[in-house]
Amino acid sequence: MKKVLVLCVCFAAVLLLGTSDVRAAGFGIYGSIGGDGSATWSDDSSGINSSFKDKTAHQGAGFVLDTAVARDSFFNYQLNLGYDEFTNKIDGFSNEVELGGLMISNAFGFGIVRTDGFRLWMGPEIRLAWPNGSQSGWDYDFFGGGVGPVLGMNFNLPGTVSFMVKAGYLFMNYEGQAESATSSSWDLDIKERLIYVNIGILFRSPGDIF
Repeated sequence: MKKVLVLCVCFAAVLLLGTSDVRAAGFGIYGSIGGDGSATWSDDSSGINSSFKDKTAHQGAGFVLDTAVARDSFFNYQLNLGYDEFTNKIDGFSNEVELGGLMISNAFGFGIVRTDGFRLWMGPEIRLAWPNGSQSGWDYDFFGGGVGPVLGMNFNLPGTVSFMVKAGYLFMNYEGQAESATSSSWDLDIKERLIYVNIGILFRSPGDIF
């Protein structure tokens, strides 16, 4: 199932990029912060649920591509590819679970406002993530996916530079395992509602103009 989901998203991205004018795309870098304060972990084998509240946080950075940064196009596709760190503080304990790994998000935007200096767009986003890490003798390895709405803004400066801000609300679900040095193993699920903000800089190609 995981491989099928990954292949479907990758195929959609390639298809969209293939049908878009790649010469008009903008490329750049972004930084991201987020979290909603809670995530629910559950053990599939025992049915035990643990709620870790008010202690979740995300931060990350990476590469961004957008097919219509400043161009007068109703549709844009935005790809974010980077590293995401997920920290979860367990209530009543001093330890934190710190996970990090590759993150890919695919946003499909529809331009609401399109002017020479500003673009406002919104639409759905699909996110995939592969967080893993080690903490207090346990090794964690997860695969996650989520969907939700996003809102983006591009501030276009004279020349080829734009600043971008994107905010989203994603319903995330992670599945994976936790293994200890004593060979204990848990099959775990994590459910999270993620609120995040990305800030970045994009360099537009000559084709991405009105």
